[in-house]
Amino acid sequence: MQEPDPVKALIKKVGRGKTLARDLTSPEAFEAIERLLGGQFTPAQTGAFLQALRIKETTVDELVGAAQGAAGFCPEGLSAQPPANQTPLVVNLAFDTARKGGVLSLAALAYLKSEGLVAPLVVWEPASLFDQPSALARTLAAIQSHPKLAKSLPEMVTIRQCCPPWEALSPLRKELGFRSILNTIEKLLRPWPTAPVVVGISHDTFSERLCHVLNALGASSGAVVRGHHGTCDLGFGEKPTSFHSWNGDQVHEDSVEAHQLPWPAESSALLVSSLDSWAEWMTDETSGLWGMIRSQAAFFVSVATQKSLAESIQMVQKWSTEE
Repeated sequence: MQEPDPVKALIKKVGRGKTLARDLTSPEAFEAIERLLGGQFTPAQTGAFLQALRIKETTVDELVGAAQGAAGFCPEGLSAQPPANQTPLVVNLAFDTARKGGVLSLAALAYLKSEGLVAPLVVWEPASLFDQPSALARTLAAIQSHPKLAKSLPEMVTIRQCCPPWEALSPLRKELGFRSILNTIEKLLRPWPTAPVVVGISHDTFSERLCHVLNALGASSGAVVRGHHGTCDLGFGEKPTSFHSWNGDQVHEDSVEAHQLPWPAESSALLVSSLDSWAEWMTDETSGLWGMIRSQAAFFVSVATQKSLAESIQMVQKWSTEE
């Protein structure tokens, strides 16, 4: 007998356990997220649905449909995508924690914008579930104290701006206490649908999958980075920073190693305890912090332009020499 309640029907389809659960089609995932964000799920149904998808694991089609369902709530005219000749680049730093934030990424994008060579957009989410200022908020303060970078902050939009109903989910997500498809959708939302995009993740499972999802959502190129604390930031340690990149349907796995980068690095600057010193360290553009900012900038240029990392490093070296 067919379930007459559409919400219960969606939950039942994915909630039959690891072996009996069935995948949602893309239109069904669209409907599910649209109904969830539209307030048609009870708190209990939301928890059951999110947990069922977590157990089952989400497919490319489910993620595409879910992201499209959430994107349907985006207000018109939120942010206009620049033309391709301005080299637009979206970097998603949407992590609602105090520790994570993509601090190097934010500084590197300000640097690139100051040179007029990339038109960046940052998608982020303030860390509202913690008492202390987030890593990203502290980095913003440091950048705003720098006379050059303060004038070149990239445009920033929050997940809640991209999808206004998102804010209402925060208390429930905190109560549930586990990562869900909502954490993945946060990495997929952006008002510039066809610009190259970079996102960060903390594990290998979804890296290649997210490339296919983002390509299906309109971004013909980009990278999914397994960087510092699950952000887009390169690691600068002994272990290489791995990433998947795509150009159309072609997905490749690669890595960035310290020996490929010509600038000095000071990995301790990425510690949360060091962030309050960034404003002072930024005054010395020969420092290890600036070396990492330039390295991060070169990586972003390679994604935005589809040039090799070596070519992008040469471009950044040229800019820094002319400063």
